[in-house]
Amino acid sequence: MGPDELFQRAVIARRYYLEGRTRIQIAEEFGLSRFKVARMLDEAIESGMVEIKIHNPGSIDVDLSTALQRRYGLEHAYAVSADTSNAADRVHAVAKAMAELLQSILRDGDVVGVDCGRTLTHIAPFLTSLPRCDVVQLTGMAGAITSNGADLVRRISEVSGGESWPLYAPLVVPDARTAASLASNPQIRETVERHPKVSCAIVSVGAWAPGASQVYASLTDEEVATLAAAGVCAETCALLLDADGNRIPGLDERRMGIDETQLRAIPTRIALATGPEKVAATKAVLRSGLVSSLVTDTDVAAAVLD
Repeated sequence: MGPDELFQRAVIARRYYLEGRTRIQIAEEFGLSRFKVARMLDEAIESGMVEIKIHNPGSIDVDLSTALQRRYGLEHAYAVSADTSNAADRVHAVAKAMAELLQSILRDGDVVGVDCGRTLTHIAPFLTSLPRCDVVQLTGMAGAITSNGADLVRRISEVSGGESWPLYAPLVVPDARTAASLASNPQIRETVERHPKVSCAIVSVGAWAPGASQVYASLTDEEVATLAAAGVCAETCALLLDADGNRIPGLDERRMGIDETQLRAIPTRIALATGPEKVAATKAVLRSGLVSSLVTDTDVAAAVLD
């Protein structure tokens, strides 16, 4: 192209990208068709005359998040970067992103289902306002009083102003008879009967390793070893999975929590995962189809895309 044509392309690009003129306005000014203007704008980008840079919104890595969403067919995917490599900072950054996602997608009348999990409990301080939603505990209790599902149900319902339905039972009980006996308790039955009404579930990702799963921590060393030998790699809502995301029914008669079919029927199921120890487990949970969305850190996101 000659210098006059290059100059005209540059002026047209300036009018459009910097001055906010429309293609029609530019076409009228230069005596060109709007199709010619559109072609010149495309050529300005292709030639490198115009460079467009999109900055990530806050701590969200857009490229990784988009890749996650496409690879696993997710409804929502957030890959969150923390300012430091400190594990606690990473947990807080991911929990904050989860809270922001909930605040943006929940509507009046939604019913929020809550799994147990230590990382999930960090969401509560970042929830500043929510529409009126009832909150239902999806799984029994495990861990410290401040990090079990019942406490998180209470804290979320305080913000939303809705009713809370806790599940006052252990996450894993000794045998099927105990599970059946607890399930007949009127208070527990009331909560379980609300599981089909849940429209948005927030669940944890547990890895089959010490300190990485509250299910793992609820079992004896012998039980842990037996399930590991059976191929257990991960769990969510105490539903056990192998590395390929296939269900392993090792605890189905002893777990106190939402039925697998009911979980899959919930329209929005958001998993929260952070830390290198959760990579294989996160990949397994994504492959299982038990969740429809994921909020995680950028390291886990990159690893599950490999």
